[in-house]
Formats: sequence, structure tokens, C-alpha cells
Amino acid sequence: MTTRYLCVHCDHRFEHEASDGKARCPKCMRKGGLEKLGEVEATSPRKPAWLVPVVVFAVVAALAAGYALWSKHAPVSVEGQAPLRPLSEGQLRGYLRLAHADRPTLVQVFASDDALEQFAEHEATGGDALAKARHLVAALRGRASKQAFVSWSLQTPRDTPVMAPPATLSAIAQDGARAHLYPLEVASLAVAALRTQDVPAMLAEVWAFPGDRRPPDPSGHLGYFLVAVYPGEPGEGTPTFLDPWGGHETQPDADHSRVLSDTQAAAALANTSALYTLVHENDPTHALESAQMALSLDERAPYVRGVRASVLISSGGPDEGLAELRAAAQIRSDAPRHNNLAGVFMAQRDFDGASREVAAALESAPDYAAAHATLAAIHLEQGETEQGRAELETAQRLDPELFNLPMIWASYYLRTGDTQEAARRAREAVERRGFDWQTRLSAAQVFHEAGLYDDMRRQTRQVLELAPESQRAGLREMILQVLGSTALDQPFDEEDEAAQAAQDAPGTEGADAPAGDATDLGALPSPDFQLGGSGGLLGGEPAPADGPSLLGGGMNEPLLQLGDPSNIHLRGPGQGLHLDLDH
Repeated sequence: MTTRYLCVHCDHRFEHEASDGKARCPKCMRKGGLEKLGEVEATSPRKPAWLVPVVVFAVVAALAAGYALWSKHAPVSVEGQAPLRPLSEGQLRGYLRLAHADRPTLVQVFASDDALEQFAEHEATGGDALAKARHLVAALRGRASKQAFVSWSLQTPRDTPVMAPPATLSAIAQDGARAHLYPLEVASLAVAALRTQDVPAMLAEVWAFPGDRRPPDPSGHLGYFLVAVYPGEPGEGTPTFLDPWGGHETQPDADHSRVLSDTQAAAALANTSALYTLVHENDPTHALESAQMALSLDERAPYVRGVRASVLISSGGPDEGLAELRAAAQIRSDAPRHNNLAGVFMAQRDFDGASREVAAALESAPDYAAAHATLAAIHLEQGETEQGRAELETAQRLDPELFNLPMIWASYYLRTGDTQEAARRAREAVERRGFDWQTRLSAAQVFHEAGLYDDMRRQTRQVLELAPESQRAGLREMILQVLGSTALDQPFDEEDEAAQAAQDAPGTEGADAPAGDATDLGALPSPDFQLGGSGGLLGGEPAPADGPSLLGGGMNEPLLQLGDPSNIHLRGPGQGLHLDLDH
């Protein structure tokens, strides 16, 4: 039995086992003057004296580890512009918060994990920083040679969200994966991997390589990115650029490249995310949020301004959108910016202005397929079918994957009277971009002109399913005006199937089942609506395969969402609508 005592000499309280003899105060060592306080039952063995400091150490270590983890991810107090050097995650989060862009996905622009670090350890070999960078980029080019990722036209955003470096590495883990990656993703992967090996690599943007006859970013919206490695500290001296996506060996000059801070790299990530959200999620509201974040992080990036213009135009702000496009052209007067402005002039039916912009684009980039496609559309609008065909053939030769080519070819064949071939090309366009309601809207008009009314109805009904809710009411009204009062009716063959199903249903034997009536898709409250470009509902022939975001780099012209119907004039049967931006 254990007894608790109080020493009256030193006021110390202690416990004593009866089996240990007479009690003695462990503090003053006296046996007398001890007051018994009571009996205590032993519930567990006495802990060894050495265990106490071990437990204390473990607690302290756990707290230290937790603080280290927290401090790594917590925002750091910062001010001003981000420096041109690698930032810690906390520093990057601090600058993002300062710009009201503290989104978790943006912090991941140069994220790494164990797999990425192992990849870097294996591939980033050599003596100095540049040697490590060359070896790692060569490894990525080796993955490309084995078709782990492939080059593509870069005209429109991929149908999956932009990825952080660990996900990008996972996407190219297998030979023959044929992943469609953005230059941004591959370059960011290289930068993140090199930084795990203490190489202070930076992301860089380039918009022209010496001797190239086409722009590396034909859309003018995605950007083209490289890895930049300085001979010393970042920002000091002339960097060496390495191209892990396209493998360019030539070094871009200072007038056609720039090294980005980490916050500007995050802006590029937000910009691509905005593009994906606009095109594949049909969500202009969230796309505008991402575009605004990108602009706050890098207001001098013309691709950011171009995407923001696209979102604004599709959201009912054509004046703001056009101002952003003009600002982008003032920042950088290159071929994609000229081509996108040509699309604006075509929307205003200013073909002289459009021709001037396309001529400027082709002067600086003679093999720019999208500009040749724009010029083809201009010729067709002016009734110059032979010149239009010549430009279409040039564009087809330069970039067979150019997404708007099938619809412009459909326009050509309609003008030359070959409605069967026009319809075939329209179907090809829908096969390529069935997710895009504007492509389907253009195809619907081709089918209307070709007398394929069931095909037209299938497309118009899909348009109203795919288009943003805020635009459906206006689109419904416009479709009925331009394509006829039965444009939204159920296709006849589907009516027959529905009638047969109703007749075969239990309880309806011998009864006359009603034919499939036109489906009432409902009127939505918004008066705003979008119109196709000159190749579409504005000009009386098929529109380009893309619209409100100018994503085709000016393949015809943008679709503009307008809230003022006074700007829109119906020009008569078969002549479509005319858009007056200055009204």
C-alpha cells in the first residue's frame, strides 16, 4: 500500500511504499515531522525516470514538425512585385494573396512530389546547373520521341483541365500515351523538377524563334513557354532557353522572349484554366474570375488580355472585350494579335480592315495557317471563291488539324452550289467539336441551306442543351427567326420512333398515338443572345468552328453576345443577320 505524506519542515508532499521501511522526506531527508495524508492505491507501475524526458522530447519534436509543415504552406507577408527568382510556397502564396488570387491550384504551378523528385534525381545529372537542365530537358524530349506526348495545333484548349507538374509527369509515364500537353505544362514540369535539385530554373515565354515562319502560339491565347537557366543568380546575365515541348534548338532574342516571375507563371496557369472553363464548361462567370486573377498577376501578358477579351465578349461585354483585344495588340504587335483583330473587323463587316490585319499577320508569319484561313473567309465573304479556295488549300497544307477548316470549307461548297459536300464538311466539324454549341449552330445553318431539315433540328436542339442557360432564350428566338419556325421541332425520324413506341406501349393498342410534338424548351429570362460570325448567322453562311472567345485565332470572326437588340438587323430571307457594333 502506498501512503501520501506532507513534510511539515519543507512543505513537500510525496508518496511512500510501506515495504520500503520508514518514510523519509525525499527533499529535506527528515523522518520526523511527516504528516500522513491518506492511502493511495497503485493503479499502474511507476514510470521509469528516463521516460519523462523522452515523452517531452517527442511532444516537442511533433510540435516542431507541425510548425515546419505549417510554415512551409502558410502565406508569408510580402509587398510589391515578386522578384525574378524561385519563391517558396509560402512566399508565392503571399504574393497571390496580395493580388487577390490565392487559389490552391495556382500555388501548385511548380509543385513537386516524391515521384517528380526521383525523376529529377535520375535525369538532372551533370556538373553545373545548365548541364543538369540540359540532361533533364533531353529526357523529356526522349519521352516525346516515344510518343508519350505529341505536338498538336494548339488552336483551342484541351478538353481536360490544365495540370500541375506531378500530374503532367504521370500523364507521360508510358510510351505511346500520346498526351496532348500544353507547352506551359511541360515547361513547368521541367522547372519544378530542376528546383528539387537546387537548380534555380525559371519559366520563360517566347513568341518568335529566329527563322520560324509561323508563331509558336497560333491561337494567341495559350502562350508558348520554355525553361530559362541563368549562368549565376536568376535575373543576372543572359539566360539559356531550353524547349522541352517542341525541341527548338535556336535561342530566341531578347525582343521576342521574357523570363517570368513565379507569380507571372501562376498567371499563365490561371489564364489557361479560364480558357478551359469558357470553352469546355460553358461557364463564363467562373472563366471571368480566373481571367481576372491572371490579369491581376500579369497585366502585361497579351495572351491574358486576349482570353479576358473572349470571356467578356461571351458574357455580354463586347466593348470591354474589344478594348482588351486592342490593348493586347498594343502590348505585342505580332501575327496572332493581328489575326485576332481581323476577326473583330469581320464581326463589324469591315473587310478592308480585316484584310489589312491579316496582311500584317502573314507578313511576319508567312506560314501561319490560321491567318490563311481568315483570309479565305474574307475572300468568301466578298464572293471571291477561287481566291478563297486557294487560301483554304494553303491553310489545309500548313495545318490539317486546324479546327475551323471544315466549317470554312462548308462555306465554300455552299457558295459553289455543292450542298452535299458542304453538309459532309459540316458533319466533320461536328465530329471534331461536338462539345461546342457554336459549331453545332453553324452546322445547323449548313444543313438548312442543304435542305437537310432533320439534321438541322438535331443540331439546334443540341445547341440549346449545350449553351449556357443565360443565353438559351435569345438563341431560341434567333434560331426560330433565321432557320424557320420548325427549326426546334423534333426530327421526323425521331417522331416516328416516338409514335411507334407510344403505340406499342401497354394500354395503347389500337389507339392512335400522337406524333412527337415540338418540344417546348422553355423561355429563359435573359434577353441577351449570341450571334454567329460572318460565316454563321451574321453573314448567311456557316460560321467558324468557334465563336465567342476568338479561340480560333480569328478563323472568321467572334460571336458577340449583345444585350441591345437594336444593334441587330435582319437582312431578309436567306441573308442572315447584320451586326452593327457602332449603333
